[in-house]
Amino acid sequence: MQSNENKDYSGLEELVLSEVMENYNNYIVSTAIQNAGESNQVVDFGAGIGTLAMIFRERHQINPLCVEIDELNKEHLTKRNFSFFDSLESIPNNSDLIFSSNVLEHIEDDLSVLKSMKNNLNKNGKIFLYLPAKMMLWSELDQMVGHFRRYEPSEIRLKCEQAGLKVTKVHYVDSLGFVASLLMRFIGYDTEHGIGSIGSLRFYDKWLFPISTFFDKIGLKFVLGKNLILVAQKAD
Repeated sequence: MQSNENKDYSGLEELVLSEVMENYNNYIVSTAIQNAGESNQVVDFGAGIGTLAMIFRERHQINPLCVEIDELNKEHLTKRNFSFFDSLESIPNNSDLIFSSNVLEHIEDDLSVLKSMKNNLNKNGKIFLYLPAKMMLWSELDQMVGHFRRYEPSEIRLKCEQAGLKVTKVHYVDSLGFVASLLMRFIGYDTEHGIGSIGSLRFYDKWLFPISTFFDKIGLKFVLGKNLILVAQKAD
């Protein structure tokens, strides 16, 4: 697995995956569980400091195995009593669910990762991916946090098929986030006081994200969104 060595795990994207974004984080994990069915072995690929793994454990009584390569993040996972591995190939048994949120875009050779995910799945296992969407939203922030790309639905579907995976669901999520990200692309972000600050993230998470998910449910998820949700399983 080739990752982007410039990924800043302590920067803005890690902040987005912190306790500041409680509704956002809970939504990602609960949606993964809703799409996975019965899952004994769950893997959190690119677990970071364990923010989402903690939600699996504390809210859903699922203790995921973590895949993480960053040494500082591993220290956090150790303190939180998670078992972790350097790669999917190191995990001893096949998995019922491989969960990955905002990670694949950091890996240059994402196709090889998808192939590894497929090889680590049980026969009826599933992959759940939460990804940044639409290259038209590409901004300085993507470059700063070490993204190689933002995904189009057709692109990630094709790569899954090339990896031997059958896509059962792919759609946008966070329609209001699309508008916010487009705005940020043109006016920039201000981590102290403006868009991208802790205050703005808290406001968005508490007030706007729930509205955004409502708009998604009534059909906007098929039109636009800041992110993509993809569910896949083995094609054979």
